[in-house]
Amino acid sequence: MILPALSLIQQGIGATPAQAGWIISAMALAGGVATPVVGRLADVRDRRVVFLGVLAIVCAGIALAGLASSVAVFAVGQGLQGVGIGLVPLAVGIVRDTEPPEKLRRTNGLLVGGMAVANAGGVLLAGPILAVLSYPWLYWIALMVLVPLMVLAVLVMPSYPPAVRGRVDWTGAVLLGIGLVALLLGVTFVASTGWTSAPVLGLGAVAVVALAVFVAVERRVVEPLVDLRLGGRTVTIVHVTAFAAGVASTVLMIAVPTIVAAPAATGYGLGSTPVVTGLIMFPLGVLGAIVSPLAGRLERLVGSRTVMVLSGVLFLVAGLVMVAGRSDAVVLAVGAGLVGVGVGLGLTQGVNIIALTLPADRVASVSGVAYVLRAVGQAVGAQVAATVMALELTPGMQLPSWNAITWAFLGASAVGAVVAAASFGLPARLASSR
Repeated sequence: MILPALSLIQQGIGATPAQAGWIISAMALAGGVATPVVGRLADVRDRRVVFLGVLAIVCAGIALAGLASSVAVFAVGQGLQGVGIGLVPLAVGIVRDTEPPEKLRRTNGLLVGGMAVANAGGVLLAGPILAVLSYPWLYWIALMVLVPLMVLAVLVMPSYPPAVRGRVDWTGAVLLGIGLVALLLGVTFVASTGWTSAPVLGLGAVAVVALAVFVAVERRVVEPLVDLRLGGRTVTIVHVTAFAAGVASTVLMIAVPTIVAAPAATGYGLGSTPVVTGLIMFPLGVLGAIVSPLAGRLERLVGSRTVMVLSGVLFLVAGLVMVAGRSDAVVLAVGAGLVGVGVGLGLTQGVNIIALTLPADRVASVSGVAYVLRAVGQAVGAQVAATVMALELTPGMQLPSWNAITWAFLGASAVGAVVAAASFGLPARLASSR
């Protein structure tokens, strides 16, 4: 629901155009670090306890963001909410344990489709709510839904004890956190200091070192946070697709509200309301919801490789369509729909590949890696899009030029091209480990 409210939130917390990226990326950044931890806990601890603990943290983050009046406090609240991204691999692990193979693809599709339905409903509800209430009410309404659900979970959710107990690699979690924070902070400084400035280069160096040490540690420890040795090339391609889905969808989340809210004097702005933003973004969620449960059926018709190639091609085409959608809400909505279909197909097929080809005791944690990379893609996409759009402003306005927005969209297209090319390395058909 915060996407149509992006410009209102930016004004309410006093965020600059470059800082606006943190409205999205703080949640994605925290999710990137927390998701492998939650996924690992789901493999070695009672999943009911993990579920309830994560949901409690999310509720605290929602309350903090709703009360925030500064960028720093708001970012912390968003970050706490990002821990909830870890609920996805937890759900995938439960599905893998409880569903037979013939129902696994459909159920995973329903999980991804459920998230798409939530996205579609959120952007549609936000506009009418913001027409009569201030943006903090988006958070209070979310709490009104989540708190009763948490009480219900306490009452009805059964225990899911692990088959074996293990440990969580907290060293890996710290290294991953340092690397991601340094990377995103460095991108944030680009708009004000340039790509070759000391803060950008210094933070970039810290990110490279921390992430390199993280990879080295994960390859050595007995029980890694992220097992980089599982799945080989096939799982690597799934992870590339998950990262791309995060980048492509988040560039859209940053650029579209800017285009809608900007005045016509910019040469591209629609000068409209959050309701229009919601209508433009609606196809992303609803089409994603429709195609996600159908990904398994499409895979049986054309093969796993073709589904993933198609996902990348859709991202590529969507970016080009968005460039053509200058001041045209209908064309922008078509681009959003293409992204939704690409995300729905790519993520669902990726989850299916992991669930059907890996051992059951690693499905949650390896699925977590995919959602970590999606979260990292969202964080990187948000910061890069916000930074690129802040590099060239419309004369006399604190708004990005159309040229800057075009480069953001073309970047999303380039990511789609990489996914399509990488997906040719997948096997034509899946062979289940069962």
